[in-house]
Amino acid sequence: AVTILSSCKNVSNATVDDIQKACEKEDWRTAKKMCEAYMNKDRSNPVVLKCLGDAYLGLKDSAFAQYSYDQAVALDSMYVDAIIGSADVLMNGGSAPLAISRLRTRMEYIPDNAQLHNALGCAFRADGNVNEAQANFERAVLLDPNYSLARKNLAIVQISNRDLDDAILNLETVLDENPNQADVYNYMALAYVYKSQPEEAEKLFLKSISIDEKYLPAVENLAFHYEYNSDLVKSKKYYEMAVRLGSEKAKDILKSSKFNKK
Repeated sequence: AVTILSSCKNVSNATVDDIQKACEKEDWRTAKKMCEAYMNKDRSNPVVLKCLGDAYLGLKDSAFAQYSYDQAVALDSMYVDAIIGSADVLMNGGSAPLAISRLRTRMEYIPDNAQLHNALGCAFRADGNVNEAQANFERAVLLDPNYSLARKNLAIVQISNRDLDDAILNLETVLDENPNQADVYNYMALAYVYKSQPEEAEKLFLKSISIDEKYLPAVENLAFHYEYNSDLVKSKKYYEMAVRLGSEKAKDILKSSKFNKK
């Protein structure tokens, strides 16, 4: 159920602060109504337009999200969050080359911004250019060593390039800041799989699932890990868990005769 924020009893009188609080709570319908009411009086606030973009995105309306982000950037060409929001919509909609082009154009005027380099790295990764992706993630981390998202993205690319020791070091740094990240343990486990250290990989997959038992990538990976290492009893257990979490891939794998021996 959607709850109207108690700090704003009347949506039509919402302030920018009220709108941002609604977005923080991911109360997208309320945020959208607040933004629209605010814009009936003032359409010149880029923060409100960016929040409207977030609300549309939360409501699965990427076209209007894109438009709102672009309107925010039109009002403030240096508004990094809106620039990244627009690029993310393009990238997730299959238009990574256009996202790359737009980000590069903006970065001519906003050089050495860690967030923009991270966003550009994500766009290059989506476009299949791993080398440019890694270069931009590295630049983001160099500009802001505490930028955990960029460091995690760098580690993911390093794993795909089998630069495993550096990837593990980067993931350990991310965990130093916040140890309760299921996805980070999952990626670290994959690195140990590629290092041919199955016992360590198993521990890390289990750690990931202990943090979030519904984190499907780790459940699927652990099931495959056990299957690869010929522990079909444990493998079946985690494939069945993956099926309960909605994995069609696991459902197909369980049809194999080796999991149905009497």
